[in-house]
Amino acid sequence: MSKTNGKLTTDLEKAFAEDAGVGFEGVTSSDLQIPFLRIIQALSPQLKRSDPAFLEGAQQGDIFNTVTNKLWTGDEGVVVLPVYFETKMLEFVPRTQGGGFVGELSSGSREVSAAVRDPNTGMEILESGNELVRSASHYVKIVHETGNYENAIVDMKKTQLKKSRQWLSMMMMQKQNGSTLPSFAYMYRLRSVEDGNDKGSWYTWSISLVGMVDNLVAYKEAKELHGSIKSGGMRLGPPPTDAALEAPVEKDLPF
Repeated sequence: MSKTNGKLTTDLEKAFAEDAGVGFEGVTSSDLQIPFLRIIQALSPQLKRSDPAFLEGAQQGDIFNTVTNKLWTGDEGVVVLPVYFETKMLEFVPRTQGGGFVGELSSGSREVSAAVRDPNTGMEILESGNELVRSASHYVKIVHETGNYENAIVDMKKTQLKKSRQWLSMMMMQKQNGSTLPSFAYMYRLRSVEDGNDKGSWYTWSISLVGMVDNLVAYKEAKELHGSIKSGGMRLGPPPTDAALEAPVEKDLPF
């Protein structure tokens, strides 16, 4: 055995270091699924015991990782290091027609410019009849208590867009000698809080500043991820299409 009381021996640690990355030579970013951080809502399948997506112990307002299924309570939240931001134009089949992700559109495309807002629902409707959803995509590093860091995406749509703008403003307020610091200079805690309007209630993000990143390894990992995304080396795959995870309306959004 090369393990004592749950700890690796020096020889095994050395072997791991020498063979770092071995076995993954043929893996590209297209072979990987980047997890999303999502808030569990009242109708989320994670709460339904008969659903394959059911998560034992999950409650409304909890935050979960769509790949690992790790849960955080809404009050506890999850600490992240923001790395990269972009707005995506996503096409979805309307929920009344079964829902489902169709694809990503260019922000300057004719389809996007021709979209019309439905005065009754607040939805942006494409000429095809599908829904145009503007998604604020925040690529982050999850900061685990173990000291490990994990890539993830926090995508904010509809009523969550206001939270995205607030978070971006908070990030850009962090300065040194008058210059705006990189987004990954500070860590933030994402919690969930209940919100709503006359159409219903749901849980939304609550974001607070934790403090400056205190680990050079984390900073360098975030910078490397930023470079990979910016250069096109990492692409965002189709988002999870569970409509129950989204806030119900966008009519009252300030545009």
